[in-house]
Amino acid sequence: MSPKSGKHPERRKYNRAKFQETVTVHQVAESKSGNVFEVQGNPIAAKAQDVSEGGMRLEIGDVNSPSKIFKLNFKLPKNGSVDVYTKLAWKSEGACGLQFIVLDDESRKFIKGYVGK
Repeated sequence: MSPKSGKHPERRKYNRAKFQETVTVHQVAESKSGNVFEVQGNPIAAKAQDVSEGGMRLEIGDVNSPSKIFKLNFKLPKNGSVDVYTKLAWKSEGACGLQFIVLDDESRKFIKGYVGK
């Protein structure tokens, strides 16, 4: 059970770490086969709130995008730049949760190292 609510068990698979940095967000169009992602339009900047090996929570104005797939670019302290494809997991007023769907091994290692500190 979740210690906060006492009603529901914790559903998170990965531990989260506070991460309040700017993230570049690109909308992505998925091919008909679902195997190719094409970045579209101009990127926007959003403020991250936390990160885990499985995803990220962002403060973002309008998430009423036709795209449900996004490419993120962000820097982790001491590890360099991370590029990752995500899908919209949830949204609420002013925030959204994005689940990582395409993440290379090196980026996963960087994120795991950051969250583990």
